Amino acid sequence: MAPFSFSPATANVVAALIGFCFGFVLERGGFGNARNLAAQFYLYNMRVLKVMFTAIITAMVLICLASALGLLDFELLYVPPTHLWPGILGGLILGVGFIVGGYCPGTSLVSMATLKTDGTIFALGVVAGSLLFGPIVAIPAVWNFWNNSGDLGRLTWADVLGIDAGWIVLAVLVMAFGAFAAAEVCERIFSRPSERPTALAPKARLARRAGVGLAIGMALAAIAAGQPTIDRRVDWQRESLDARLASRQVHIDPGELLDLMHNNQIQLVLVDVRDESDFNRFHLADARNITLEDLAAGKPKEIDPKEIFVVMSNDEARAEQAWKRLAVRRGANAYVLAGGLNRWLDVFADNKANLPGPDSPVAGDDTPRHSFDGALGARHAASRPSPQRIAERPFQSKVKILTPVKAPGGGCG
Repeated sequence: MAPFSFSPATANVVAALIGFCFGFVLERGGFGNARNLAAQFYLYNMRVLKVMFTAIITAMVLICLASALGLLDFELLYVPPTHLWPGILGGLILGVGFIVGGYCPGTSLVSMATLKTDGTIFALGVVAGSLLFGPIVAIPAVWNFWNNSGDLGRLTWADVLGIDAGWIVLAVLVMAFGAFAAAEVCERIFSRPSERPTALAPKARLARRAGVGLAIGMALAAIAAGQPTIDRRVDWQRESLDARLASRQVHIDPGELLDLMHNNQIQLVLVDVRDESDFNRFHLADARNITLEDLAAGKPKEIDPKEIFVVMSNDEARAEQAWKRLAVRRGANAYVLAGGLNRWLDVFADNKANLPGPDSPVAGDDTPRHSFDGALGARHAASRPSPQRIAERPFQSKVKILTPVKAPGGGCG
C-alpha cells in the first residue's frame, strides 16, 4: 500500500519538485507579501486562514478515506510525536514572531525568493535564531524540558477520544466551514469599502456548495468504511507476509536468540503468545506474555524502531500469527523463534545442539512437549542459558538492526 518508497536520489528530486510547487502556490496566493499575512490579525483579509485550512482539510479527508479503503497505510505516515509543553511554548514564540515580523519561516523564504527586503531580513533572522537555539537547548535543564516534558508519543485525536478517525474528520470539516463563514463576516466588517469581497457568481456559489458536499460525503464514506484494524491490514498484506514466512527469512535460530539475549547493546523485546498457564510453567527471562488478542488490539502501544521483537509460542503457528500483527505496525522489527520453545528446550534443556536449523519448518499443534515440576516461570536454567552455550550451536544471523527514520522538520507554510 502507498505511501510509495523511492531511492534516495528519486526522493530528493520528488521533494525538490514538491517544494517548488508549494512555494509557487504560496507566492501566487500572495503569501510572499507581509501586508497580506499581517492582515490576518486585523481581520480584514483572511486569506491565510482560508488557504491553509483548505489545504489541511483536503489532505485530511483524502488521507482518512484512502486509509479506510486500504489504499494507504496510515501506520507508514510520519506523525510528529506530541510534546505538549514545548509545543505550546514553541507555538507562542512562533505566533509572536509572525505578528511582529509579518512572516512565518516558510513564507519568509517565498518572500526572499521574490527579492523582498523584509522577507530576506526575516529569513536571516530565522537562521540566526536557529543557530542561537543550538547552544541554549544544550543546557541540560532546557534539553530535558524540550525533549521530555509533556511527551505523549505518536498521538492523534482519534487516540485521545477513542473514536474512529472519520468522526474527527467530520468534526474538523464542520469547524472549518464555520471558520470560513466567520472569516467572510469579518472581512465585510473590518475591510475598507474598496477592498470588501464581492458577491460570488452563481456558478462559483454552486462550485463551493459542491465542494462542501463532496468533502462531507467523503468523510461520511470514511466513517462507514471505518479505519482499518490490525487484522484488516494483515488481510490486505497477507500475500507479502505469507511470502516472507514461507522464505523463512524472519525465523531465527535458538542460538541467535541466545546471542541476542546476552547482547547489552540492543533493545530486545521477547513476546510470548502462549496461554497464561503455559507461560507460568516456563518462559524465557524477561519475556512478556502478550496474547494474540492483545496484539490485534494494538499492544504494545508504542513501537521503537530500535527495538528487536522476537515472538514465540510452543511451536511456530501461533507465533507466526503474532508476527503478522507486529509486521504491519510502523517501525516494527520482528522475528519468529524457529521451532518455538519446544525446540529451544530441546537444544538448551535436553542438550540436542545438532537439531535442524531455522530453515526447517516445524509442523506442530502448538502443544508443549516438555513437562515441569510446577510453575517455574523464568526460574528454570533454560530460561537464560549461559553465554558459553552460544558456541555450541552455530547459526546464520538473520536479525537486522533498523536505523530509525529521521523526523522531518517542523514549521508552517
